[in-house]
Amino acid sequence: MKNSVEASFKPETVAQLCVEYWKLSKATKKAIERLPESESRRLKGQLNFSDRQLALLVDQLGFKLIDFEAEVFHAGLSTSADNAGDFADETDLIVSKTLEPTVMADMKVIRLGRVLVEPTKSEKE
Repeated sequence: MKNSVEASFKPETVAQLCVEYWKLSKATKKAIERLPESESRRLKGQLNFSDRQLALLVDQLGFKLIDFEAEVFHAGLSTSADNAGDFADETDLIVSKTLEPTVMADMKVIRLGRVLVEPTKSEKE
C-alpha cells in the first residue's frame, strides 16, 4: 500500500491540483461578472487573494502555469487542441481558449495543457 503523504507530493499530483484550482478560479471570475457590483466586490477581493496565493505556491514549487491564449498553434506547442481535427492540416490556427494550462518545471512539461483553436484571422476571411 502506498503512503498517502508520499503520493500527495508527486509533481503530477500537485500539478493536477494547480490546474483544478486554475479552472475553478476562471469559472468563479465568470460567475462574479454576472453579480451586481455591490455583491461581487467582496468575492472579487477573496478570489484575487487566492489567486495571488496560488501564484506564490506555484513559484515556490518551481512550477509555471502557461496559458497559450492568442498564441499561434503549432506541433511544438506543449498543449493539445481538443478541436484541431475540425480543421484541415494546412490551416493556420490560433489558440482561442485555454481549457487547462500547461504545467512546467525546469523546462520539462509536468502536465500537458488543453486548448481550443480557431483559424487565424487571415484564414477566416
